[in-house]
Amino acid sequence: MHNRQTGAAHVPIMFFLILLVMFLGALGFAYVQQTENAEVVKAKRVAVEEARLLKQKELLITHYIEDWGKVINKPGKYVGRPGSAKLYGDATLQYDGLMNPDEIKEVIDQAVTNAQVSVASSLEGLLGSLITKLNTQSQRIADVTLEKDKALSDKESGDSRFTTVSNDAQKTAAETSTNLGQAVADFDSAKSDRDRRITALQENLKSKDDELTTYKEDALVREKAFNGRIGLLQTQLSAMSEKMAMRQPPNVADGKVLVAKNGIPTAFINLGRKDMLQPGTVFRMRAASGGPVKGYCEVTRIEDERAEVRLYNFSDPVANYATEGDLLFNDLYTPRVTRTMFLMGRFSAPYQKDQVTNLLRRLGNRVVTKMGPGVDTVLLGNNPVNEAGDGFASVQDSPAFKLANELRVEFTYLSKIADLIKL
Repeated sequence: MHNRQTGAAHVPIMFFLILLVMFLGALGFAYVQQTENAEVVKAKRVAVEEARLLKQKELLITHYIEDWGKVINKPGKYVGRPGSAKLYGDATLQYDGLMNPDEIKEVIDQAVTNAQVSVASSLEGLLGSLITKLNTQSQRIADVTLEKDKALSDKESGDSRFTTVSNDAQKTAAETSTNLGQAVADFDSAKSDRDRRITALQENLKSKDDELTTYKEDALVREKAFNGRIGLLQTQLSAMSEKMAMRQPPNVADGKVLVAKNGIPTAFINLGRKDMLQPGTVFRMRAASGGPVKGYCEVTRIEDERAEVRLYNFSDPVANYATEGDLLFNDLYTPRVTRTMFLMGRFSAPYQKDQVTNLLRRLGNRVVTKMGPGVDTVLLGNNPVNEAGDGFASVQDSPAFKLANELRVEFTYLSKIADLIKL
């Protein structure tokens, strides 16, 4: 019986604890809701206050824009900064007096240009520049006014002096009129004398015109002769230019040795009939690397593509004999070119003019007996005997030498090529 009573007493206590827990939970929930409501109310008040301030600030901005619009009076439209449209979204500006800063700047720049003042970084600076220029213009106007007043004063003084001078001039004019009559008479007499002299000069001028016509006719004849001479020289110069283009400079070899061996007095070179090579032609030989003349060779037999030569007069026939690749030089020969040559000066034995002429012709050259256009090379000998026969005249003073020099002919001295001549 006692155990049943004890179990029954536990039931109300558990129910009471459950109710207590639910009460405390409801109390906590109510406290949390109360706290959140207080924060919401506080946030609402802050938002209301911020909205009020924003509205006041917007009103201030509106008045500011309107007042500036009334001051500047340049209405326009402002859509924001270039390239920033995404930042504005759908926002627009709707204010009275709204202006476009670019248009205002354009007006200011135009004003600066028209006023001819320097661009300022601020409105105050710009207005200061304009005021400074206006002050300068005002000062200039004042200075001009002073100068004008001074000029008017000077004019009055000048008018007074002019009246005095005018009276004196009238007196002088009367005297001048009398003198003028005498001067006119003298002028008529002088004019008659001048007319007579003009007539004489015209007759003399006519005579000079006739002389000038004669001179012109003679000049035309001389000009025609000169033009013919120029044409001949130009033709000769063209032919010389073509030949000179084919020639090789003195430092360029005319050919080279193809085959040569120590102890054998003959060799083969790379020149032949195709190169207009002639038997008896003598070449100086130098090493392919350069240096002085090491020996000589004379053409003895000619083929189409090559020629056989005789080797002689080597400075060192043991250690420095002819070898393959040695270079050949001859001042009187150029491959595939025929030279026109003229012998100038005195030629004495053993190199007399006839013998030298025959030798040059055997080498394929054309030798002429008169200096003129067409000559390529002049071979200079010794100074000739003068007209009196008692001395020598300088070959360089002769007309032939001067003509050759004028025609830009190549000169070479007999002494320079004596080693290439075999009579």
